[in-house]
Amino acid sequence: MRVMQIPPFPRKVEILDFDFFVRSRLTQAIVLWPEQAIALVGYMAWPNDPEARAASEPLLRGWFEGSKANPPRLRQIQSDWVRIADLFSLHYDLAAGSHQQRRGGPSVGKAVTVAAASIRAKGAKPANLWRAWEDYKDVAHLVTAAAIITHEAQRIASDKPFGESGLPAGQLQPFLIAMLMPDFVISLGLSFQDYGLNSTPQSREQPMLAPETVWRIPLDVDVVAVPPPARKVNSERLAILNARRAGNRGKSKVAKTTPVSG
Repeated sequence: MRVMQIPPFPRKVEILDFDFFVRSRLTQAIVLWPEQAIALVGYMAWPNDPEARAASEPLLRGWFEGSKANPPRLRQIQSDWVRIADLFSLHYDLAAGSHQQRRGGPSVGKAVTVAAASIRAKGAKPANLWRAWEDYKDVAHLVTAAAIITHEAQRIASDKPFGESGLPAGQLQPFLIAMLMPDFVISLGLSFQDYGLNSTPQSREQPMLAPETVWRIPLDVDVVAVPPPARKVNSERLAILNARRAGNRGKSKVAKTTPVSG
């Protein structure tokens, strides 16, 4: 079992109002918890590369001192995060809506099928989605939390900008959100972690998150879990999912021959 080494927050964090928390934090763009943010983002960006995590610490610390240097491959990391969030949240939304029960419930494979068919972005092909899932599946609960908070923050900013001292909606990206609001990412991530470790589809014996390798949020971090915002799977995605054939997906096709009598 792997547990992230994140310093506990000095006081309990409990988020009672989603919109108020986002607006109050991003209006001033103040980083309240740099040590927690650096540790959290290190695991999220480089879950299986401890050397890269260690090398990133001075760079991330420089952000708080005004540096504009970006971590290597930041654009690719965030692109992969968005793909992971789409897969994880779709899995969660299918379970919450009790979809596909007759076909064994939600699965990562079903999420990949739907995402590949419905995402318009370049590179959202099944092979790329599976590669991203393999790279970030052990922090998928946190990556998904950061992406959802980013989406909600962009919505809030579009309704009413954060002001001269706040951040414009165009700058709100998952990496920056995790740096500015590590407490919120952890809070929402706790709920997704619980789901990923305890939801076992009918067709599988293992939960979505692998208990042996997933990076767990430490119990003493002093953050209260917040439930994910309610969402529905749209009709387009349900149609793609319902058209997905069951059976020999992923297996090589075997040519059928007609036996010849001797």
